[in-house]
Amino acid sequence: MMADRCDIAVIGGGVMGLALAVHLLEAGAGDVWLMERDGIGEGTTAAGGGFLGDWTPYEQESAAADYGRAFYARLHEEGDGIGYRADGMVYVAADEATWQELTAWQAGRPVPPAEVERLTGGTIRADGLHGGLLDTVGGQVHAPKVAAALARRFRAAGGRLETRRPVTAISTTKGRVRAVETATGAVACGAVVVAAGVWSGALTRDLGFFLPVAPQVTSRVTTEPLDIPGTLPLIFLAGLVPGDGTLLWVREHEGGLLWGGTYSTFPRDVLIDADVPDRLDELPIDGVLEILRIAGAGESVMPALARRSRLRIKHGAPCYTPDSRALIGPVPGVEGAYVLAGDNEAGITYGPGYGKALADHITHGTPLDHWRPDRFGDRFTTQGQVAAALHAATPS
Repeated sequence: MMADRCDIAVIGGGVMGLALAVHLLEAGAGDVWLMERDGIGEGTTAAGGGFLGDWTPYEQESAAADYGRAFYARLHEEGDGIGYRADGMVYVAADEATWQELTAWQAGRPVPPAEVERLTGGTIRADGLHGGLLDTVGGQVHAPKVAAALARRFRAAGGRLETRRPVTAISTTKGRVRAVETATGAVACGAVVVAAGVWSGALTRDLGFFLPVAPQVTSRVTTEPLDIPGTLPLIFLAGLVPGDGTLLWVREHEGGLLWGGTYSTFPRDVLIDADVPDRLDELPIDGVLEILRIAGAGESVMPALARRSRLRIKHGAPCYTPDSRALIGPVPGVEGAYVLAGDNEAGITYGPGYGKALADHITHGTPLDHWRPDRFGDRFTTQGQVAAALHAATPS
């Protein structure tokens, strides 16, 4: 007989799972438990850049981004130290070709190199720049601090947080959820939400549903304090290596730099249709070496990138969908099972909005047709197929 019982079990202690859990309690969902295999925010959240923006053309995502910015502003105003700053984003182009590409896809106020240097307090030098775009709407938070703040709020509101309790399976009876099985015993529940990031696919597969996502390895680098001004807006550096389409994002953290970037080399796809390790720190560091190479090309533009002693590294595995839209809603064929997945490397921006949307759906039946997990039908049956569709849709 199962002694542990709750109304709703949330699997996954990253920002998206925590945001959902908080909103479920606010919506009056009853007794909510959150189970995390490791510690809070130690998966992909640990490698999160923490930038707040809106990069999709969809109305629903834009509304979620607006909600997320307001949500983080409220946490900040109420005293949660989450590193919140609403100081915009600056996109910087190092050459003419990159400038043309940048202005074709990114909105913002054009700013000349000298103004970029002023906006960044001299952290970026005007010499060698072609220009920049200032997006005044964007902002930033520190992802691990957000996770910690949400965990505190969840507990304070009466939620039960179970860390170091891996979920091994979801039990069903006659097509509906009965319990979640964990390493330390079963927890009976009326509903379960799979929000376990890159580990979600294994759980939904056992329920008979292929989750159409492609995990893409990414890494975050944090430096020692470098006297970087706390007023530094979030920076995107493009065109540092002409013709290769790479991008670095850089922001200030505790006087140093916190940065990462895009790359297409190994191990970007190493988790496609593969077993996911228990901890992402086990992933290869080749991607870090690649973004260090890109950073090396940007040292003349941003000299602080050359100061690399005492680097700390975190790996993540954001999950992309074929249409770059989230997967939120019921798992088909299993009553009481839901999924919150497909962050598309923007879970910090959209997570609070996604969490509220799913909490409203579970408690009040609010429709989520635009994010239905089964919207692709049987078009995809492997992560490799999802990755191929993703790469085909991404300009080279």
